[in-house]
Amino acid sequence: MIQVEAITFAYPNGTCIFEDFSWQVARGEAWAVVGPSGCGKTTLLHLLAGLVRPQAGCIRIDGQVLRRPRPRTGLILQDYGLLPWATLRANVALGLDIRAFYGPDGVHAPRDEVLDDKEERVRYWMTRLGIHHLAGHYPHQVSGGQRQRAAIARTLALRPDILLMDEPFGALDALTRQDLMQLTMQLRREEGLTTVIVTHSIEEALYLGEYVLVLTQPPHRVATVVPNPHVGDAACRHDRAFLALCHQLRALMGEGACEMA
Repeated sequence: MIQVEAITFAYPNGTCIFEDFSWQVARGEAWAVVGPSGCGKTTLLHLLAGLVRPQAGCIRIDGQVLRRPRPRTGLILQDYGLLPWATLRANVALGLDIRAFYGPDGVHAPRDEVLDDKEERVRYWMTRLGIHHLAGHYPHQVSGGQRQRAAIARTLALRPDILLMDEPFGALDALTRQDLMQLTMQLRREEGLTTVIVTHSIEEALYLGEYVLVLTQPPHRVATVVPNPHVGDAACRHDRAFLALCHQLRALMGEGACEMA
């Protein structure tokens, strides 16, 4: 589904993050991306989302070269991306409102998009995510976990086939984080989503990803991929095989942390 073909990408200051880098993700797969701060994890998500473009090579989704943000790709940001002056209901409806304004033009919305069920979608996903009773609240009036649920509801209301998540649970307490990780896995299975989730936590990566992409010091030239047999299994965290895989990922990441922003 996602094909990253020999891309090169550098920041405006000349720092090269990816150089002749290739990687691919099949439809319905769950991936986690780990690596030290500043080494290009979020940049990779922005490339997959079409927010930035490589200077060489290309990214294809379903065989089509990605040249701009794609209507069927959902992106959930680290800070949730909610409008502080809008209610949770308005935030969840935001993407659908934008699509209704532009219409099914193939750029802002899929050409086959039908929006006569907008209210039904908003109600369904707020109920499904357990925040319908907070519809009239503003982001500052609810918890971090509830804000994250609103961000997920807003994205899933757009019926994506790819879900990109940037450190989605990092600022949450342990119980809320575990609850939302379980919910994310359940929704991925129900909706048949292809997911790529950036995280700093190796344990979180091994819960969420069937495969783990390890990024270390840029420039990245080779995709280091670790298959994960423990995906979705919270009970295995003290098993020797799980701990050995954690150790393997830490060794691949190395001791040093990236210094770049």
